[in-house]
Amino acid sequence: MDETGTSNTRVAEVARVGRNNVAHWRVGRRPIPAEHAPAIAALLGVAPERISRAYDQMLRVESAQQVMALQGLRSGATPDAHVAIERLDGFARADMPVRIWLPEFVVRRELGPTPVQHVRWAVQLSRAMEPDIRRNALVLVDTSMTRHEDVVDGGLYAYTLWGRPDIRRVLPRRDGWLLVGQDPGVDRVHVPVSELTDLRILGAVVGAL
Repeated sequence: MDETGTSNTRVAEVARVGRNNVAHWRVGRRPIPAEHAPAIAALLGVAPERISRAYDQMLRVESAQQVMALQGLRSGATPDAHVAIERLDGFARADMPVRIWLPEFVVRRELGPTPVQHVRWAVQLSRAMEPDIRRNALVLVDTSMTRHEDVVDGGLYAYTLWGRPDIRRVLPRRDGWLLVGQDPGVDRVHVPVSELTDLRILGAVVGAL
């Protein structure tokens, strides 16, 4: 806050808390709760886990849980009441499995009418959609929705732009498309019409776990 000249009042507005809370956080008298860390970190331009031990611990727990879920059953047999889902290429670490198994009731709840055979799992690689979808969260992607003409204004999509993968909301406009994050503070990416061929839509995000 000192380096950026950010006032207690501004942080309080962003975090939607009282200025007394911010005063305590600023001098280290109280820790920053995990739920407030993403908004404050975005304001200050730092990683949430750097300013909130609770957020860092939450990431570690989620990461451990995710690894357990992604490992699944390596025998190849789908357990009862589970659904096998293949990985979306480019949206996970190389050491993660090609296929995972998720409880069928969870998948059905997230997918709605989307056919399971169209769905692939991916990992949100950026913080663009925090706090709704945290970095390293597992997401489900409908890979039947890949044509530019099928894109719904404001829809959430997995894509690669100039070869780089990300998940953001897509806003088609006449002079080009905007790729936007959840927080207004996240930089908007403008893709001119002349460069839309470099924007490869890999599917619509239909669920996040």
